[in-house]
This record gives sequence, structure tokens and C-alpha cells, in this order.
Amino acid sequence: MTMVHNSVNSLSSNPTPSPPTSKMKLAILSTLMAGAAAFAPAPAAKSSTSLAATRAVKSAPTGKKNIDVAMNPNPTGLIGDLPPVGFFDPAGFAAKASPEELIRYREVEIMHGRFAQLAILGLLLPEKYASEGAFGDDFLAPTGTALEVFNTDPVWVGLTFGVISVLETVRLLETEPGTRTNAKILEAGLYSDPGPEKLAEYSLKELQNGRLAMLAFAGAVVQELVNQTPLLENLQG
Repeated sequence: MTMVHNSVNSLSSNPTPSPPTSKMKLAILSTLMAGAAAFAPAPAAKSSTSLAATRAVKSAPTGKKNIDVAMNPNPTGLIGDLPPVGFFDPAGFAAKASPEELIRYREVEIMHGRFAQLAILGLLLPEKYASEGAFGDDFLAPTGTALEVFNTDPVWVGLTFGVISVLETVRLLETEPGTRTNAKILEAGLYSDPGPEKLAEYSLKELQNGRLAMLAFAGAVVQELVNQTPLLENLQG
């Protein structure tokens, strides 16, 4: 925020240009509106898949507010339509897509949400280390934002994307549509089976956290592009 105050002081003699803060808010608002489609729940096909656990929400008398059926009718049988938005599908993707496409939309939404949660950490942690000088003064220089890595360490960025691409290709080859979001955590015994009711609640929380992370990541990138300031400094300012 120091940069914003300095900009205002330096432009006090010429009030015509708009403050950078307004530009940043407009850019972030545009990104959030564009990313609102992330809140559109994709319906499931009539097949037995790993997504079947989400359909237990309607039949399970949990009494939890966060998994109650929303005010708008949800013809999909899937979780994710929460008040006050309800069943949010303004573009009509659910009505236009085939059952197979709808399964794919939900799987893609879940995977994007998982990547976005990791991406937020990938922004915050390097910037924290850069501010502490953990990797030298030239790390993420000169702005200290995570986006500087494309300029300071392009080789490592390329290698990272390459490894992710290989892992994703292997995942697609080894799985079938409808099961590609199953990380095999329960099957491998890494976590005790919570039961259908609790599993449905966990699935909803993962879905919502992923949606929030997608919007947060988009807003964070736009903010750093606008004011060239690390996220933690923006939060503290």
C-alpha cells in the first residue's frame, strides 16, 4: 500500500489519471466475474462411478446446512449448489452437454480446484522465502513477486511444467472417465474410510475449497500484474 500512497502524492498536482488502486480493483473484479463459471455444478451420468458418493448427499439425512438442497431445483443429483447462488448454470452447460461430457466437466472442475489450491501455496511460499533472502538477493528480483520466476528461473519453470505434464498424461492413460478424480487414498489405506455420509461432506468441502482457490489464484495473478507487489505485502498493507 506504500506504493499506492506514493503514487497518489506524486500525482497530486495532476488529478486527471485514475489511481492505480482503482485499476487494480477493476481488474480483479473482471477476473472474478469471468471465473464465476467455476460455481456451476456439472451433472452426473447414469453410471456407477467414483462420483456416486456425491449423490448420497440428497438421500442422507445429515442435517448439515452446507449440504442441504439449495432453493433452486438441481436436476443433476450432484452436490455443489449452495445458497444463495443455488443451481448456478447461466451459460446452460448442463442443458447442452451429454452425460459423458457432464462427468468430464465435474472431473475437470475438481482437478482444476486441486491444482489451484497448490498454486496458491506456490505463490505465497516462494515470495515469503524471497522476502527473507533464503535463496539469495537475486531470487524473484527485482519485485519479489512469484511471477518473476518466469524471468529469473525459466529453466526450472519449464522443468516443473514438464514433470506435471508427464504425471497428468500417466494419470489419463491409467484411469477411465468417471474415476479420474479418485486419488486412491482410501484404497491405499492412507486414510480411514469415513463412511458415505462423511465422505459426501468431505467431497463438498473439497469442491468448494477448489472453487475458492481458482478465484483466489486468478485474483492474485491479476493483482501482481497490476501493482508488482508480493501478495503478503498487499495483505499486510
